[in-house]
Amino acid sequence: MSTIENSRFFPENSQLRGKIDKPRPHERVFDQAISISGRIDLGSAEPSSWRVQAWSDETLIGETGLLFFDPESHPDKKSFRTDVARFRLLARFPQPIDSERDVKIRVTATRNPGQIKYVIGELSVQAVSSALDRKHYGDVLRPTQKSLLHRQNIYGSGPPVEEANPEAVRLMLEYLPRQSRVLDVGCGAGACGPPLIAAGHSWLGLEVNPVCCAILDRRNLPYRQSKPDEKVFPVKNQEFDCAVCIEVLEHIGNPNSFLSEIARAIRQRAIFSVPNLEIIPYFASLQVVPWHLLEADHKNFFTRASLQALLWQHFRIVEVFSYAEHPVPTREGIPVDAHLLAVADK
Repeated sequence: MSTIENSRFFPENSQLRGKIDKPRPHERVFDQAISISGRIDLGSAEPSSWRVQAWSDETLIGETGLLFFDPESHPDKKSFRTDVARFRLLARFPQPIDSERDVKIRVTATRNPGQIKYVIGELSVQAVSSALDRKHYGDVLRPTQKSLLHRQNIYGSGPPVEEANPEAVRLMLEYLPRQSRVLDVGCGAGACGPPLIAAGHSWLGLEVNPVCCAILDRRNLPYRQSKPDEKVFPVKNQEFDCAVCIEVLEHIGNPNSFLSEIARAIRQRAIFSVPNLEIIPYFASLQVVPWHLLEADHKNFFTRASLQALLWQHFRIVEVFSYAEHPVPTREGIPVDAHLLAVADK
């Protein structure tokens, strides 16, 4: 394939009967992912001798040498030979665009390099910036990425967050007794600390990851560091009124031992948040699985019943409900929640 960045198109006036099926005129397309397909009437020519190229102004943005005859265009469906050949290709602008704008795309065909370029058609599309440099994983999954990526490159945990989900904070504040001594188990970078402290609670983080502990030091948030192989938390029996454990339980290899320690550390109530496995069937027809559910370090996957059954082994009263509406609606247009929240009392 030609190097897109260095190729130039010098327009020819020759026409070849054909049609661009995709994209449609004035359709919005991402500048780095433009799917182009169509058909050409080649007469008696063999499709293997042709190349189809897509251009924006004078720059080649994509090409293909794979043309195939379309059996659907011929009345004799048993014959795979017809006069109409189809093509498809994946194009991109060599340089990302800064803002949405109208762009003209021209599709041409040539039988041999250096011969006349026949114009199949042209259309205008609305090109939208992919903004990959500002998107999660955009630095990894560029179209020019040639490295073979592995599971840990894609499904690893994201960076520690310093600001908590506002809805999760609101729920914690609603269900925590006033002015509680709160142990934040697996507190990460301390996202829940400032809002709980501001609301009048006494907050202490418990964290094992040294990277997160360094962030907690930088943020001047109170915490205790536990060791990865330490089964007993560095806390006294019932030292705290309550505990919060936000998006942690799914990572724990031995959840029963972990929950026993949370129950030992508190006098009254624990609040848990986990990804909601129940939403997967609702997205099946869209072939969508929420990314967060696929993190490589997730060891446990919860429905409301399995979360409640696990917590009942350590707490006397457990109630579970969902929160955090997923930004993608189901095919039926009905919203579903991406997380489960459990309130467990001793």
